Amino acid sequence: MFDIAVAIIVGLVMFIGLMGAIVPGFPDVVLIWGAALGYGLYVGWGERGIWLFGLISLLGLAGLFTELWVSGTAARMGGASIRAIFAGLALGLVALLLSGPVGGVIGLLLGTYLAEYVRLQDVNKAAQAMLGMGLGCGASFGIKLVLGLGMVVVWVVWVVVG
Repeated sequence: MFDIAVAIIVGLVMFIGLMGAIVPGFPDVVLIWGAALGYGLYVGWGERGIWLFGLISLLGLAGLFTELWVSGTAARMGGASIRAIFAGLALGLVALLLSGPVGGVIGLLLGTYLAEYVRLQDVNKAAQAMLGMGLGCGASFGIKLVLGLGMVVVWVVWVVVG
């Protein structure tokens, strides 16, 4: 009976992690991974648990890598320089800390735009780079949501089959 309560709590934590894939700056695949780790440590690994946790870990690593790679690649395709990408990430992080998730997204886009404008002195090219960064971030959120769902599904299989 107590294991069921633990599974429900872990499931709720994982649901919060899935919401993090949608809300920028909110813990996502890391929270899901941590909940699965806590479940394994508390309830036990069972016969297949360690292998399923390994799969959850791989999906989580893919989610973390995706966030950086997809956003940066889309920004580069939009014409952003590496300097503009890092400027966007830096301003996005500062804005996230000062004003929350919405500020983080605005800071990311604004930082990319400003860095490209300073570099090229071209409003249209700076806007194109900013659009690429925005599209990349949107795509990375979608991919992380799918990977997070995969992590939760693997955990559910773990709970059911042991």
